[in-house]
Amino acid sequence: MTLFYAVLLVGAAASVAPPSPPAPTPAALAASATLTATVRSVDAQARTMEVVTGVGYALRVVKLSWTAAPTVKAAAAGAEMTQIKRGDLVRVEYVRAPGGNVVKTIEVLPRPAPQGAQ
Repeated sequence: MTLFYAVLLVGAAASVAPPSPPAPTPAALAASATLTATVRSVDAQARTMEVVTGVGYALRVVKLSWTAAPTVKAAAAGAEMTQIKRGDLVRVEYVRAPGGNVVKTIEVLPRPAPQGAQ
């Protein structure tokens, strides 16, 4: 009889255990991020670029790549990746992937007016 209650208690305790959290979906892992940054370098042949962005009081270099030509939004119609150059201010939407950051869209922002100009 004691053995019966021991087995019953062990079985009840096992069935009350909290369920494990669900594994993250591939879509959750590949959530897109956006940053505004200054272009540090562009290598159109290697399909890579580096941008510099501010994080608090520090600067951070973010490496980006692309497989298919990303959408480029700019004031000039028909803008392409080959027209983006060092010093351009950009807003980049990208996906964090296991192999690195992959660009989805790039918006070339207008340069700010020089200080003192009115």
